Amino acid sequence: ADHGLDLAEKDFTVNTVAGAMKSFFSELPEPLVPYSMQVELVEAHSESQPHSHSICPFPSSCIPTEAVGMGPLFPLGKSEVLAPPIPLVSHQHRVNLMTSENLSICFWPTLMRPDFSTMDALTATRSYQTIIDLFIQQSPFFF
Repeated sequence: ADHGLDLAEKDFTVNTVAGAMKSFFSELPEPLVPYSMQVELVEAHSESQPHSHSICPFPSSCIPTEAVGMGPLFPLGKSEVLAPPIPLVSHQHRVNLMTSENLSICFWPTLMRPDFSTMDALTATRSYQTIIDLFIQQSPFFF
């Protein structure tokens, strides 16, 4: 792997880079957010929503306390793949229009790879997207 590759010098389009990242994530043996954590994350997210007894005044930007006690979310080494690129893109949203929400919409299916053959996965799609949005917004905490 060439860690010194300058994408600007190569004149790759944003779509090319995003496509390469999605391809890389989809080829991992397990999703970046492991299946073993997805149910717990969705449950924690559901409990933090306004209709629950949450004490968080801004639920969309809160990290559920249940998630904090889960331990490492990502297997060693995988977090470095997501930590630098995606949050850095969202920090430039005024130029590239890719907010954390837009990025989460693009990347959540690849990062979580839910099994859409179950009704639970189909009904949790908004939760999956919001969880990835929170990971991007709160990347210093999670990574």
